[in-house]
Amino acid sequence: MTRRMPLRFALLILAVSVTACARPVQPAAGAGAVPAAVAVRAVPPIAETAPVATEGDAADDPAIWFNAEAPAQSLVVATDKQRGLHLYDLAGGELQALPDGRLNNVDLRDGFMLDGRRTVLVAASNRSDNTIAFYTLDPEAHRLSRLGAGVPTGFREPYGLCLYASRDGAFYVFVNDAGSGRVRQWRLQADGPRIAAELVRELVVGSQAEGCAADDDTGDLYVAEEDVALWRYRADPDGGSGRRQVDRVGGPNGLVADLEGVAIWRGPGGHGFIIVSNQGANNYAVYRREGDNDFVGLFEVVADTARGVDGTAETDGLEVTSHALGDRLPDGLLVVQDGRNEPPGLRQNFKLVSWSEVAAALDRQTGD
Repeated sequence: MTRRMPLRFALLILAVSVTACARPVQPAAGAGAVPAAVAVRAVPPIAETAPVATEGDAADDPAIWFNAEAPAQSLVVATDKQRGLHLYDLAGGELQALPDGRLNNVDLRDGFMLDGRRTVLVAASNRSDNTIAFYTLDPEAHRLSRLGAGVPTGFREPYGLCLYASRDGAFYVFVNDAGSGRVRQWRLQADGPRIAAELVRELVVGSQAEGCAADDDTGDLYVAEEDVALWRYRADPDGGSGRRQVDRVGGPNGLVADLEGVAIWRGPGGHGFIIVSNQGANNYAVYRREGDNDFVGLFEVVADTARGVDGTAETDGLEVTSHALGDRLPDGLLVVQDGRNEPPGLRQNFKLVSWSEVAAALDRQTGD
């Protein structure tokens, strides 16, 4: 039996500004049934980003860059899958809009050596030309810059994407193909001022998958097969095709198709949490990072009328960090795409949620 670590100390309850409440999970319109006994906790956002540039289904996936020297100056990179990338500050203000194609999913890693310099490497799946597009992020100038031509994926339509920095210093990118269930892994190296990518592995998930996240510390790769299950693979290229089912759609924990974004809240000693967008039920599932990924609970993001920020629905991508990002975010930040921004008629955007709020709400649910 895996030793359980408390989700958060009791002091976190004092930091919650909106009382979390439990209710039976209700599926979204057209979604499948979920167990009535599974409760979902309500968590408010603290801010929202400016809307993306295009109408309709456009906002998709975020990534978070942690500023170690000035944590409150950390940044959020996010995709407009009809147009390109957006760069936001932690108040949700837009710092840059970069039109560069139909960029679906995005991820980043700090410390990639490029042309002899440590850089923040950003990667995105580009459905305009079926490539992996690479960028550098200049935190001081608040600018994303393209790194030459993209790397061809060989896929009909590259979809989900996540980066992995292994403990031996190697960098990899995973990309999956819309519809086919195939996932490919490339090793990334600097080629002067550009990126060279070597294909090192292919996995067959089974059916359509998008959301994925690689754990740099444990070497695990999580992939959400949308209508089926959340899977755990090994992230290293010699990890083979073996996998473990973390949870399944239609099971006792309330997962409803589609499963979308996946993110990892990294605690010390391998502890932490895996967060999954349970899109069909308009909520989010949380699992232990350690051991067999025990199910922790469900939460939803609800409107905070005092702040004038609406809740979320139909979330595609999400990202989380466990780094303290200043006084407002002592336990980290969760960023989630909002597929139905309110009031009606607003373009889609992303909501920012304090992890302290999530942890306190789930503490009440589990009794930790």
